[in-house]
Amino acid sequence: MQLQGNQCGVVDGETQADLDKFAQDLLTAAASGKKFLFRSAASILTSLANLGPQPIVAEEMAKYKPNANPGVILVGSHVKKTTQQLQELLKEKDVVGIEVDVKRLRDDPSEKDILLQEILNNIKQIYFETKTPVVYTSREELTFETVQQRLDFGIAVSSLLMEIVQKLPHDIGFLISKGGITSNDVLSQGLNLRSARLLGQVLEGCSMVRTEKNHPLFPNLPVVLFPGNVGNSQGLATVYYRLNGNT
Repeated sequence: MQLQGNQCGVVDGETQADLDKFAQDLLTAAASGKKFLFRSAASILTSLANLGPQPIVAEEMAKYKPNANPGVILVGSHVKKTTQQLQELLKEKDVVGIEVDVKRLRDDPSEKDILLQEILNNIKQIYFETKTPVVYTSREELTFETVQQRLDFGIAVSSLLMEIVQKLPHDIGFLISKGGITSNDVLSQGLNLRSARLLGQVLEGCSMVRTEKNHPLFPNLPVVLFPGNVGNSQGLATVYYRLNGNT
């Protein structure tokens, strides 16, 4: 109640119970007219909505898969933690990495269609072998002469990734999107969703949603929204295990 003039407060909650208590106080303050803007992972929503335990526990969320097919993992984030998680994931025997060399896109934008087709061909081959393709942007930090060029390049890379999403095999078992901006783009552009059903968290801070049964490309597809700086070094591998029916 004492916060004024868009001051920022940091809530240091270690457990769901901490957030439950905080949510009660917050709703009391909001009822008196206070307004708040949050930057948070998914657990706060559980407390604010008083949802209680999710219907299927995280370790068993493979039950939401529409079939037994492999899924696809898309990694757009390039923060250090994401790179560590990616390295651990690529050690798995049924996972095959596909690097998107974004430098090619920067140096020659006309390469986009060629790059797109190369990636799609790789995905198709890996998927045909019943393995999980992991499409990830190159880890090299690129430089640009101006801020605007960097922003424009980011849009171009996102556009390429979303075209990849739209042209994935339509019978994939799941989709994991790694990176906050990447996940937002996957929902709004790649899948063109206007609504989605929230199923819970497959890992702390990682929400899983499901497309509608009448989605034109991917009906009833479970999609994991995995922020870049969430989880330990095994986080991405853990989600992969769980969606393959392993704990």
